[in-house]
Amino acid sequence: MEPIEVSRRQFKLLVSRFFCKPCRLQKCFESGMVTANFQYNRDGISSPPAIITTVSQIPSSLEQFLGRPHFVMLSDKNPKKTIIDLHRLLGEATKILNLGPATPIFCEGSQLKKLSFGLKNPFYLEKLKLAKRMTKSEIAANWEFYVKKVASWLTHFDEYKKLGIGMQMKLLQTIWHIWSRLEKLSTTAKYRRCSGKGNYKTSEIVVQHGVLVDIENVDFESKWMSDFPMEQVRNFMMHSSCDQFSVTDALCEMELTDVELTYMLAQLCFQYAGNRCQGEILEVCEKFLSVLSDDLHDYYVNEMNMPRYFQRLAKMMQINREIQCNIRRGRDRMLVIHTFNILKLEFTHPEMFKDSGFH
Repeated sequence: MEPIEVSRRQFKLLVSRFFCKPCRLQKCFESGMVTANFQYNRDGISSPPAIITTVSQIPSSLEQFLGRPHFVMLSDKNPKKTIIDLHRLLGEATKILNLGPATPIFCEGSQLKKLSFGLKNPFYLEKLKLAKRMTKSEIAANWEFYVKKVASWLTHFDEYKKLGIGMQMKLLQTIWHIWSRLEKLSTTAKYRRCSGKGNYKTSEIVVQHGVLVDIENVDFESKWMSDFPMEQVRNFMMHSSCDQFSVTDALCEMELTDVELTYMLAQLCFQYAGNRCQGEILEVCEKFLSVLSDDLHDYYVNEMNMPRYFQRLAKMMQINREIQCNIRRGRDRMLVIHTFNILKLEFTHPEMFKDSGFH
């Protein structure tokens, strides 16, 4: 049966007929409510059948055996909430920022090129590992990986290092999950190019150090984050990844250099942080982007011998705008999640997870 678009008035009528929240939500689904269509008049994206790649299973790790990563503390002592303590992780991120880059950077002038050295994004198709399950330990380890990765990346940016540690941490907490969106998509684009046409599924994404996830078939553990049925939670949590299939295609066609990808990451993150936080952070982020824009111009003209780079830059910015639109669509999904109390996560630092899909 084709999904039925539900208007705001119909949605409110459906909600008002039942007192039990799980029953109300289930009734909405049965009546044809699709979160992708709510307010935006869009159909959900379905993936065509494709060849399943043969990838080895992820070996067991200490974090998986214990059921928790090193620095993200998960506690379910309160049966109504899952408490996520981020103090240790932020302490580790502070150490990374204070220590600076792991190796000296021999690059004069261009801060954009220095920042690109911090990307360190090699891809090896033969080392890909298939994640067949997504448990709370894997998801928490994913958060930990990207917080530390972005902290390390930022230590390569001279203008950022001029800020006080409080401002540095504020920016890190604001942008880490925005950075991870584009990084995952760009790595997935590399995976598609290396695999060859027809040898991958469009529902597959690459996360962390070469971990491959098929978001349509992965065994998703949801009891730790919600009391609702797994399939209902999965529909909400996985939808943001599905929205980005067209972005991955565009990245695959462009074949960005590390310097170009670094500029896109910086532009996406600093523009987001400035718009969200305003005030002093907005001024700082505008200064960052001015410096990096000048460096990008020099890179195109002097190194790439490409004085007419406007069309390529426009395509890059269009990709970033698509990601920004996805972030805004996610806010409406989170409104539904909060309305029905679907998630039972409680963060010690909730501002870190705004627009992440988990808070």
